[in-house]
Amino acid sequence: MNFIPDQKEAKKVPYFEDATRSEGWQGYTTTKAINRLKDEVKEAIHRLGGFVVGFQQGIFQIDGLNRQGFQVHYVVEGRPARLDIAALPVRDRWSEKKKEQSLKMALYMLAVGLNGAWFMQQLSPGYAPLMPFMLDESGKTVSQLWAESATMKNLLPPPDSDFIEAEEVE
Repeated sequence: MNFIPDQKEAKKVPYFEDATRSEGWQGYTTTKAINRLKDEVKEAIHRLGGFVVGFQQGIFQIDGLNRQGFQVHYVVEGRPARLDIAALPVRDRWSEKKKEQSLKMALYMLAVGLNGAWFMQQLSPGYAPLMPFMLDESGKTVSQLWAESATMKNLLPPPDSDFIEAEEVE
C-alpha cells in the first residue's frame, strides 16, 4: 500500500476575527473566565500525569506578528516541561476585549486538545502525550530539539519524496 503525502505549504494562522467554526476553531465565544480555563488546563494535564507549576503570560513574535499567549510550566514524572500556547493574532491591537477573548480561545482549545490526548492515551497505551513538551538541560522542549536537529530531520521523509511505503495490515 502506498501513501502519497500532500506537499502543500502549511496554512497561515487566521486573525481572531476571522476564525470560524467551519474551519475547526472553537472557543471564540466562550464566556468562561481566564482563571476557570486555566483550571481546566490544569485538570487535563493532571489527568495525563503532569502537575502544573504555573502559567506565564506574554507575547510571542511569530511571522512578524505579535501574538499573546502563555507558557504553561508543569512537571511530569519529576521532569520539567513547558507548553507554549500562542493565541490567534488580533487585527485591532487596541481592543483589550478581543485580546482577552483570543487568550480565552487559546486556553479553551488547549484544554480540548489535552482532553483529546487523554483519549489517544486510552486507545494507544504506548502514547506519551506530554513527552514532546519536556525540557532538556538547555531549556528547549523535545519538540524544539526535534525540529532543530539535523539528525532528527533525517528520520523524517524527504520533502520531495513521492511516497512512503507502509506495511499492509490484514
